[in-house]
Amino acid sequence: MFEPENAVKVLTPEQEEKVHEQAMRILEEIGTDVLHDQGRKIAEQAGLKVDGERVRWDRGFIMEQVAKAPASFTLAARNPERTLQVGGGAPPVLMGVGGPPFASDMDRGRRSGDINAHEDFVKMTQATDVLNCVQVGACEPVELDVNFRHMDMEYSAIRWSDKPYTTYGTSGPKARDGIRMAEIVHGGRDKIEATPALMGIVNPNSPLIWDFRMTDALIAWAEANQPIVVTPFLLAGATSTVSTAGALAQQVAEALSGVALAQLIRPGVPCLYGSFFTALDMRTGSPAFGTPESVFGVLAGSQLARRYGLPFRGGGGLCSANQLDAQAAFETMMMLWATFLAGTDVVLHAAGWLEGGLTASYEKFAYDVELLTQFRLQGKGIGFSDEELGFEALADVGPGGLFLASKHTKAHFKEWLYMSPLFQTPDFSSWDVSGRQSTEQAANIAWKKLLESYEDPGIDPAVDEELREYIATRKLDPPEPED
Repeated sequence: MFEPENAVKVLTPEQEEKVHEQAMRILEEIGTDVLHDQGRKIAEQAGLKVDGERVRWDRGFIMEQVAKAPASFTLAARNPERTLQVGGGAPPVLMGVGGPPFASDMDRGRRSGDINAHEDFVKMTQATDVLNCVQVGACEPVELDVNFRHMDMEYSAIRWSDKPYTTYGTSGPKARDGIRMAEIVHGGRDKIEATPALMGIVNPNSPLIWDFRMTDALIAWAEANQPIVVTPFLLAGATSTVSTAGALAQQVAEALSGVALAQLIRPGVPCLYGSFFTALDMRTGSPAFGTPESVFGVLAGSQLARRYGLPFRGGGGLCSANQLDAQAAFETMMMLWATFLAGTDVVLHAAGWLEGGLTASYEKFAYDVELLTQFRLQGKGIGFSDEELGFEALADVGPGGLFLASKHTKAHFKEWLYMSPLFQTPDFSSWDVSGRQSTEQAANIAWKKLLESYEDPGIDPAVDEELREYIATRKLDPPEPED
């Protein structure tokens, strides 16, 4: 149901071609600004026209470079049993929220993020099997030095989980720290170049600017052969045209220029086509998630990624709501349905996203894990064995009978009927007498149980010591210049 070849398509072949042609025109006639000397030099040496900071990309050149990126790749975990295939029809890579400056739960309220909250989200990710990847930066530990806290978050993900992870890397120096730590964990540079150990996210400064920080991070990951998720951050009416078609063309132009640059640095480095497109609410100036435009962005983005032979990153459990209420549920469900129907390969922010991404919510994390569990079950499809067709069961019950007490029901209901631990169905009187528990209250109980179920995967003491020594040594150095 959710595999890429069965993904829902919203663009006709003619519309898809129009988007492509518009994107190529953007790249050739307008181009992109590249605010990185080495990046521009690499482009110029490849034969592209460079005028000051402006690079104009030839369409034939773009397609030649994009074709070098693989359609799938392996992402190593420090526990080999958790190593993943990304793309190529493999199950989606799902991870929790990343980037919020705040954390919240019903007991402690909304507060600034800290390293303890970051560790909680890493541990909850480790404790649930529906999330198979960790996102470094689940919330910002604002109490730590901004120049170095990326390493504390990276260590948190490595130490408290043995799943693969998406690195922090919001600049070249931070990307290189993440690479070095991955080398320590996996046995050296040669090992991670042979089998990538982390994914990095780069976002052009839309519209059409590759700034120094993102370009420098892209170069660092490409040099190390680590997968790069090239994701334009498009807000209709702000960082892109207000029209969906125009935004899709801009998305293609920005994404493919990033992929092409990565291939110039290291041909064959894995790259993903990323889509993060939504509307801007013109009443508030805030992103509006779960809108029709958001859904089109995911479905069309996936379709375009397949056109170019690239794995697709998009969607997630995104919402604009400020609390876990009906708005949060509606927006999240709209986004997750689009995510799975698109056959998405990599899903960031699949659990815990609240308040437009400003808050990592414990209750929302538990709620989203439940939704993802149900989507995973739906993705398995319908079974059609003789036992499931149930002719003998129907014959035994007969016309007018009741299956509730039948042997067939007793034998299979636990296997074939999903009973949510979070969403329950008491009658009104029972619910009233028991305290009228809300979904948020149930989710509060659920995340606590999830955290209690966490089991420390352990870590090789020698690796742990080397990681700690590296972090301590780096913290003695002044921050590297980033521009």
